[in-house]
Amino acid sequence: MNQRRQPRFVPDQPVEVIAFGPPESSMQGTVHNACGRGVGLELPAPVPTGSAIKLNLEDAFFLGEAISCREQDGSWSVRVELEHALCGLVELAAALQEFREDPLSGQHSNAVQHAQREHRQ
Repeated sequence: MNQRRQPRFVPDQPVEVIAFGPPESSMQGTVHNACGRGVGLELPAPVPTGSAIKLNLEDAFFLGEAISCREQDGSWSVRVELEHALCGLVELAAALQEFREDPLSGQHSNAVQHAQREHRQ
């Protein structure tokens, strides 16, 4: 799996932003820039400074705090300080697939069968 310590953001990358309330809001935005443990977003509505933020990207999600919000050219520029990241979700889903039950045969994967044998001992 990808073991990067710093998240990788691409300018103009779409992102779903959830700002935990009150009031809680969800909106689509764009990554404007990123550096270190922070990311700049362009959003259609303001987010209160100090709000807990969740960013959902295609293959990752991030938790952080809105540290600034200002109007800029008809949209809102929001800086988020990142606290936690979970990256490589597509790869993680593929790895977890091995632990799922095979719906056609009703059999568990070899890894699950091994774990069940170990637990019984």
